[in-house]
Amino acid sequence: MSEGTAAVSTRPVSSDGERQRTNINKDNWLGFVGDVVNFTGEVRFKSMLRIDGHFSGNVTSPDGTLIVSTGAEVTKAVINVAVAKINGTVEGDIHVSKELVLGRTANVKGKVAAPALVVEEGARFNGSCRRV
Repeated sequence: MSEGTAAVSTRPVSSDGERQRTNINKDNWLGFVGDVVNFTGEVRFKSMLRIDGHFSGNVTSPDGTLIVSTGAEVTKAVINVAVAKINGTVEGDIHVSKELVLGRTANVKGKVAAPALVVEEGARFNGSCRRV
């Protein structure tokens, strides 16, 4: 396999028991962290990442969009993305280059830096905010 592509199962198991595979360019991938007990680390992505579960760590994407779903928790976070749409809980630092949206169910605690900030009715924010 060349760098930038990965084998992804897209078809059922064939009659001889082998999975048929096709290559998908990783530039077209969308990321997803499901409802896991605890996921910790550093995530870098290009276009979009949605977190539905519990994540601790760094999230980076100069051009991408991060979505933190309702009920999701991101702790000990250092987030550096173009756009962030928060509907769950985030504890840590959020730096966006385009827009930060705190949805109605958002609960954010920490430092925020953004050129545009949208706070929907019902969102909770405890921390500091600066315009960049």
